[in-house]
Amino acid sequence: MKSDLAESLQYLFCPGSVAVVGASSTFGKWGFNIFNRLTSSHPKAKIYPVNRSADTILGHKAYPDLLEIPDQVDMAVIVVPTDSVPAAVQECVDKGVKAAIIVTAGFRETGGEGSQLESEVLKIARKGGIRIVGPNCMGHFNTAVDLFTAGPVGIRRGPLALISQSGNFGEYILERGTEKGAAFSKYVSSGNEADLTVEDYLEFFAEDEETKVICAYIEGIKDGRRFFKLARQITKKKPFVVMKVGRTAEAARAVLSHTGSLAGSDAVHDAIFRQCGVIRVEEVDELLDIALALIRQPLPRGKKVGILTAGGGFGVVATDACRRYGLEVPALSEETVQTLDKYLPPRWSHSNPVDMAGTFEGNFGCIGNLLKTDDFDAILLIGSIGFPIERLDYAATMAEIDTGEYAKKLMEEELRLVDGLIERIDRHQKPLIISSIAGVNKSPALAKLEDNGLYAYRTPEDGAKVISYLVRYSEYRGLIK
Repeated sequence: MKSDLAESLQYLFCPGSVAVVGASSTFGKWGFNIFNRLTSSHPKAKIYPVNRSADTILGHKAYPDLLEIPDQVDMAVIVVPTDSVPAAVQECVDKGVKAAIIVTAGFRETGGEGSQLESEVLKIARKGGIRIVGPNCMGHFNTAVDLFTAGPVGIRRGPLALISQSGNFGEYILERGTEKGAAFSKYVSSGNEADLTVEDYLEFFAEDEETKVICAYIEGIKDGRRFFKLARQITKKKPFVVMKVGRTAEAARAVLSHTGSLAGSDAVHDAIFRQCGVIRVEEVDELLDIALALIRQPLPRGKKVGILTAGGGFGVVATDACRRYGLEVPALSEETVQTLDKYLPPRWSHSNPVDMAGTFEGNFGCIGNLLKTDDFDAILLIGSIGFPIERLDYAATMAEIDTGEYAKKLMEEELRLVDGLIERIDRHQKPLIISSIAGVNKSPALAKLEDNGLYAYRTPEDGAKVISYLVRYSEYRGLIK
């Protein structure tokens, strides 16, 4: 049986009908952007524009108020001026709307009259039994039903959910994630959180089958006890990655003027996060990198990292990074050395990091055996998968050689071997973290790995950092004794 919260948020993320109060035909206005996005993305729902001075909005019949709409309205998006919001919320109550998103700003974040107005809106909503997102937010989406009131173009359906107390910064996280190949299940810009809070969305996403990893940008936590209890329960089955800002006094003041949140003691937040298994990160790319790894990568059973590189310098950099993040880079066992001798020329490093000495012919055999051996708990690959074909083409041009057929065979061989690599990761339950040196263009092999939830990272340092986060989460889950 669903809880009242789950039922309310179901209307928010899976509404059968939506009204945009303040819908507009004027390009650039919030009422235009949201109504246009909804009608373009959500063919399964009925979308109604509400505008007192227009007969039609973008070809759709407009209604002067919610009560004139002949059908049930599950969710409303409110984009009217600040002083008109209380009346709009009262209309939602009278119409029987179940959930409303108040995009309009000018409430608690401004203090004084804004705070009083937000209290009035909340009082109306609570009395009428309607749940409110915001105010001062930028919308949400659910890729499972193609519902978008927010989000950049190109968002793909996938297993990451994002809660953001900042609308603009939430959009930035989504854009960076899209660039990295991330795919999302649900997103909500929570704004001032007059009613629904981070804790509410966290509880909902914990039970959401579409969501495998929960991410959040947090400026302040309203109910610390509830947050702690929820997080401790959730992180035993789903990873929860948080970018919590407001570490400094200056940033805390900025938080208060942004969404009206109290940043609180950073030391207290750190302690809470550690105790309840929340993975705290410092930067957006960190948040996305570790979230992507947690989708598919097995959790390590220790701190020992085996490094396989396309060149000695990369191995040195990777070793420094691993040690800096508290990881171990142990020596190869004699058995592993003898095994790798079968795949590599005599000049290879014979040590960890494993420098393949400029050869790529035996790299998949090396990877498979490094995954198999008990020498290591995680493997870091640098430039060993995804050969940059553009480099081959450049060399061929300079030498006036046609390498098209060779390049085609190289790509086909990598694609064939990737299947075996995925099988070995699953069989040995050991994370394989890839740092690509191929530039921005993804090779077919890397693209195939990404399609299977295995992502490449831009630098050796990024790869080492991801492993360190996996180790910490594995320690919390009790997998490392």
